[in-house]
Amino acid sequence: MALGTMPTRPALLVRVLDRDGCHGWGEIWANFPPRANVHKAHLVEDVLSNELIGLSLVEPREVQDHFRKRLSIYFLHVGQQIVFEHILAGIDMAVWDLALRSAGQSFVSHMNLECRAAACYASSINPPDLHRLLPVNAELGQTCFKLKIGFDDDKDLRFASNAASICPDGSRLAFDSNQGWQTCRAARMLSELEAFNPMFVEEPIRADANPDEWETLANATSIPLAGGENIYGIDDFLTMADAGIQILQPDVAKWGGISGALALADAVPDGIRLWPHFMGTAVGQMATLSVAAAVGKDAVCEMDVNRNCLRTELCGDILKII
Repeated sequence: MALGTMPTRPALLVRVLDRDGCHGWGEIWANFPPRANVHKAHLVEDVLSNELIGLSLVEPREVQDHFRKRLSIYFLHVGQQIVFEHILAGIDMAVWDLALRSAGQSFVSHMNLECRAAACYASSINPPDLHRLLPVNAELGQTCFKLKIGFDDDKDLRFASNAASICPDGSRLAFDSNQGWQTCRAARMLSELEAFNPMFVEEPIRADANPDEWETLANATSIPLAGGENIYGIDDFLTMADAGIQILQPDVAKWGGISGALALADAVPDGIRLWPHFMGTAVGQMATLSVAAAVGKDAVCEMDVNRNCLRTELCGDILKII
């Protein structure tokens, strides 16, 4: 990706156990750097675990409320506020899993959902893998393919053109530059990418850029803009929606967990789509698919289509993906 190469697939899973021996699993975002999982695991073990012991809950979201009251100043002091958000998200996910297991319920029954497959799109296709991954995933029924760009403008446009030439009829491309462009360059590239009628372009500029810059880009292009994996808090999501982002992409392992994603879904204005972001193991992927199913029929979940045994082998036959 434009940020750099992922040489390994690190991951961090957290298990929460109740007095009766029931447990739940969650995932704390730790894709990179290569040993990010080790650092965050130490924080969970050394700082948060003791705070969780003996805590009584009525709803999963109370875990985040408890930790924010107890530890937010601590993580501010040590300069780890965003890492704190990652950890809270994973623990929230684990407590949801624990609560459902303890009640003998599935997420579908608890949320009174129609039992259906959550829609997803094929994500993280790079130039060397285009002719292998796009046709294979098209055969699996995918109709939207997100390409990684943000490296070199001319090469990116050739990549887009090559992908368009093999994209099946009725399918769409999307693009992700991983915050790789300055505003002027982003405007120029969006103008070029309009020829491909993409479903969206994700993070064309820094996620924390001034909302005015996002609004300028949104007004200058016909392409829907997307972002959210690096946005923290409902207020910031709503600010970006006001600035013209049409597709919000919360990541259940980075901010809010399941509780945050469901609360965000209740808060977003009409016309804004919620397409959950994810790249990690089976634990977070299944939680993300569940959120996508819960927030409405227009929600589509991200599915990284590169080889990932931590996802595919943990899911087994539940998740069919190459």
